[in-house]
Amino acid sequence: MDWEFEFLHWITESRNDFLTGFGKVLTFLGDKGIFWILLCAVLVIIPKTRKIGIYAGAALVIQLLLGEVLLKHIIQRERPFVQDTTLTTIIPVPTGKYSFPSGHTSSSFAVAVSVFLHNKKMGIPLIFAAFMIMLSRLYFCVHFPTDVMAGLALGAAVAVAVFFMMNYLLKKHGDRFPWINNKGVQ
Repeated sequence: MDWEFEFLHWITESRNDFLTGFGKVLTFLGDKGIFWILLCAVLVIIPKTRKIGIYAGAALVIQLLLGEVLLKHIIQRERPFVQDTTLTTIIPVPTGKYSFPSGHTSSSFAVAVSVFLHNKKMGIPLIFAAFMIMLSRLYFCVHFPTDVMAGLALGAAVAVAVFFMMNYLLKKHGDRFPWINNKGVQ
């Protein structure tokens, strides 16, 4: 874990006004998953992208249950700035006490990878945004590098699992859900 503290100290030494402002915008996008929830809602509303929105929304909910409800409370890893008081966060202190895995990162990658699996053109910019949100969590010292790596892995794995499970269910029982599988869906 020493390397993680060294890395975070290196980041704090590299802070500047531009990166801080940009990072605040990025980390705000991930707050409470609001951006990702709204994106899923918009995708569900549009008939052509409804299936993508349903898959992404399902991945978002499942990663929330696994990461925020289960893993954070089992592992109970305190945030970096709590463990090392020389690390400072220059954003409001997160409401959650625990840092592993990163919820911002897992929710971002759950939705971004879900969209990517259906539509690469839409998914690539979202994966880039998810990656930038992940970096912002390190920049503000609210997560360790392994927190965000675990968040990335959790979000991506849930998205892939949902993709295959939903495809299987729709193949077997798609006639029960015609509103998901309409002709315009990508």
